[in-house]
This record gives sequence, structure tokens and C-alpha cells, in this order.
Amino acid sequence: MIAIDQNKVKAIQVIFSDDIKKQREKAIKKLKTLNNEIDDGDDKVYLESIISLFNDNTDILLWDSTKLNNEKDKIGEVPLIEKLYKGRPKKVKSSIKNAVLDKLGYKALRDSFYPEYFKDIGIKACVYCNSQLTITAIKSKGEYSAKFDVDHYHSKDEYPFLSICLFNLYPSCTSCNRAKSNEVIEFNLYTDVVSETLKSDYEFKLTPYSKANYLLTKKERDIKIAFIEPEYKNKDAKTFKDVFHIEGLYETQKDVIEELFVKAQMYNRSYLKILKSNFQELSLNPELFKRALIGNYIEEKDLHKRPMSKLMMDVAKDLDLI
Repeated sequence: MIAIDQNKVKAIQVIFSDDIKKQREKAIKKLKTLNNEIDDGDDKVYLESIISLFNDNTDILLWDSTKLNNEKDKIGEVPLIEKLYKGRPKKVKSSIKNAVLDKLGYKALRDSFYPEYFKDIGIKACVYCNSQLTITAIKSKGEYSAKFDVDHYHSKDEYPFLSICLFNLYPSCTSCNRAKSNEVIEFNLYTDVVSETLKSDYEFKLTPYSKANYLLTKKERDIKIAFIEPEYKNKDAKTFKDVFHIEGLYETQKDVIEELFVKAQMYNRSYLKILKSNFQELSLNPELFKRALIGNYIEEKDLHKRPMSKLMMDVAKDLDLI
């Protein structure tokens, strides 16, 4: 729900430069092997274009959002083949799409590289809903393992050759990843505009009279939250409400908001002043005091570090807790 400083990400990429270089080299080798197995035709033309792209651009895995957007359509669409569906011919994507994804090794990177890479960047929570972790438990051969989940901003269904480009990867929970699918949304996770990394364009807010109603009835059902989105420039883009069903999702989290109501009643200004004084005597960071108070991060720049941080931060401010 907030952008990350692109320069910070690039600094992390320098640390992993050897790994990233090997990923590209391994991808080229596997793509060339695949090319030797394919006869002439649309699939071969498509594949050779991808191989040339990887050969000619040593920095392809590091292309930023602007470069990805400018280059994504130069390869052309995945070739189509005709198949019978319920007795009728239908155009579907050639199997070359899945073959390219396999050779680029995106699935293997989910548990071998991305967890460490995104941990260093500081992303643990879904960048879309901010309600869940980006780790998914997957069952394989009777055993469960933790896999890092990422959404491809430019769909890997349409652009399989961009599937391991790092600035095309948006850490997300499984639910949001599936919900977004190939939908177009207007949200840039990576930016070089500092102001966009300090203030989120999204906001949770107690609806009018919600605070008064809850304090009167003490009933959780009377807590009402609105999710406010920015005005999007791209009229074809879907909203977060449409794609990720944010308000419905957070309807299930009213107990978290109720606890903040209780804290707001318990910790009046005089008591907060005493607590803050005691905290300072322990030589602890003032920011840590506020974080301990509401039970989550309280700076917008830290939203990606823990689930529910955006909701709790916004409601805490609404209740004058922080």
C-alpha cells in the first residue's frame, strides 16, 4: 500500500549481484537447449526473440519499472494454437509459454532466492492488502514447505520472459495473487520519488458516527471502516476494492479495531505521559514506545514489515492514540 525507494532496492541488488548474474546465465543456457528441441515455426521465432533479449541485455533482470513498461511489448505476444473445446475450435496460448517459465526457473527461485532477497529489502506483508504474510505453505510429496509468494505486475501469462525480472515482482499473499491474476491495477511498488515512499495514497478511516456508536453500545458490529483510495489516472485500471475486496477482508478484523478503542479509553493523555516518561527512563526509542502501545509499526515507511500495520496505524491516529 506504499511504494519502496527504488535506490534502496538497487543497493540490495548489488549485494546479490553474483546470484542475479548466474540466474540470467542459467536462463540463457536452458532457453538455448529448449530452442534446439523445437522445430521451425512461431514458437521458435518467439523463443529466439527471448534468447536475443537476454543475450543483448546483461541487466535485463534489473530493469526498473519504466524500462519494463517500455520493453514488455517488443517481443510480441505468446503464439496461439487452435484446440478443440467442447467440440469447437478455440485459440489458446502455445505450450511455449510454460516451457519458457520453466526454463527461467521462477518456481525454484521462490524458495531459494526470493525469501532472502525480499527479507533484506524489508517486505514481509502483502503489498496489496497488508493483511497477510507473503509466505505460502505448499504441500509436495506429503510434506509442507514455505514458499515465498510474488505477484507479477506484468502478468507472466502474457509476458513469461519477464517472470524473473526483479522489479516485476510484487510480494503478495496467495489470495491477492490469485485475485489480481491478469488484472491491470495502478500501483507502483518501486519508485525514485521520495515523497511516495513516505506517505501512502491509501487510508483506512472510521466512518462518521462509528466511534460514537461503538462507545455507546460497546458492540463490535457498530464499528464501521471505510477504505479510501486515490484517484487513478488510468481509467482502465481496477481499484483495490474491486480486485482485492479490501473492505470485505477487513470486516473480519473488527476485533483488532475494538482493542484499539479499549486502549484509547484506558490510555488518556495523563496516563500516556506517565508511560512515555517511564519508557524514556529505559533509554528506549520513542518510536518503539508507540509501536508497543498499538502493537504494530506506526511509520508509513514500515508498512511492509508486518501485516495489519496500515489499518492499526490509521485507526490509532483516528482515535488520537498516536
